[in-house]
Amino acid sequence: MACVILEPKALRSIIALLTQAKKPEPPMSHVPCSLRALILPLCFSTLVGAFTALSPSLQAQTDAPSDRFGLTGDWGGHRSSLTKQGVDFYGSYAGEWFGVARGGKSTGSVVDGLLKLQLDLRMEPLIGWEGASFRMSFLAPQGTSGSVRHAGDLSVFSNLDAYDTFRLVDLWLEQRVLENKLSIKVGQMRVDDEFGVTNSAAMFVNSSFGVPNLAVTRMPYASYPIGALGVRGRVEPVSGFYAQIGLYDGNPSSGDYADPTTGLAGGSKRHGTDWALRHSEGALWAAEVGYERSGDSYPGAVRFGFMHHTDGFQSISVPGRIDGSNRVGYFVLDQTVWQKSGSAKEGISLFLRGVTAPESRNEMSRSFQAGVNYSGLTVEGDQLGLAYARNRMSRFSDVGNEREALVELSYQVPIMSYLKLQPDLQWISRPGASREFDNAWVIGLRAIVEF
Repeated sequence: MACVILEPKALRSIIALLTQAKKPEPPMSHVPCSLRALILPLCFSTLVGAFTALSPSLQAQTDAPSDRFGLTGDWGGHRSSLTKQGVDFYGSYAGEWFGVARGGKSTGSVVDGLLKLQLDLRMEPLIGWEGASFRMSFLAPQGTSGSVRHAGDLSVFSNLDAYDTFRLVDLWLEQRVLENKLSIKVGQMRVDDEFGVTNSAAMFVNSSFGVPNLAVTRMPYASYPIGALGVRGRVEPVSGFYAQIGLYDGNPSSGDYADPTTGLAGGSKRHGTDWALRHSEGALWAAEVGYERSGDSYPGAVRFGFMHHTDGFQSISVPGRIDGSNRVGYFVLDQTVWQKSGSAKEGISLFLRGVTAPESRNEMSRSFQAGVNYSGLTVEGDQLGLAYARNRMSRFSDVGNEREALVELSYQVPIMSYLKLQPDLQWISRPGASREFDNAWVIGLRAIVEF
């Protein structure tokens, strides 16, 4: 075998060439930062789940706590002990990547996220206070609005889309009496947690299937991610039938909502602590009656609701005129129509909801949503849903009597006890209720980690 001997001068030349060679790129450097933000949490959760599955001794110790408490488990038994004493902690993070593949204002993608932290106290096991409960929760949205940047839609295609800040949302105390037939809640709370609730629509991503308030009513309203000071009373005289009424701060966050009379936004820092009850901002009344059937066997609900805001609102039909108040009316039909062998684990549910508001003071005057869900299609806990929404503009609006419509197809599947994935596809007709933009195709993926 021949042997090549390099002289020192030649060896130094080779070393110089090697040191000038391009350094290898770090892992995932070719992946956009926005996509990395979604991939990395998924990889971390997958590795944790794989490690737990491959360790029999650890699995035996954490099976039940992991199922109940999420990614962080039972904290060495402390979490289940606190639960027995009436103290419950909950946390989750939802991260998503969505892109406009065609149409809209422009093609492109964004990444959004939402951190949720919640503390619940059941006062009876904690201090012996029968029928009382307390909640404190925080939300921290992050990301860029894909609707503003790319889609141009009024419906807001992602219900995580919100101003980036850390917010106090819930800070309330509830008292139940008369065998839970009467309850009073006082403190800071979200109106959309209790009024116009449509359980079958909760899995969808588009904001049209969330709050019953119209997107551009200009009505300050305590919905995601904003809580408002208020009081809510609920009575259930016979099983299933209920009535509830609430009174809330007229503008819970002046940094998010412009004054409907002047059109000017305030200086609130948007942290959920704008607790000034100003007479000039009016108040929001909400009332609802209905029937709901809970439990595993064919759950459903019928609801009729009304919201009335007492502040003055600028008229869009007569420029310069201030109308005395504003209002929204709605109905909800939500029903499981089929279950396999009477089981709640696999079945089909339908929902319908309609909303209306005065045309003279609201850019959007009518909205209608309908959808169908199939749960338990491939695994227990998954949901496949198809939904439609149609939002009609006021004839006095800048775009006239136009409409924006959308169809959403979504599938949410649990990958682990604490991790869900949700691919989603939306078609939005006439984004912004205008013929300026082509119909938009929106596609994305959401991951939800509970801890």
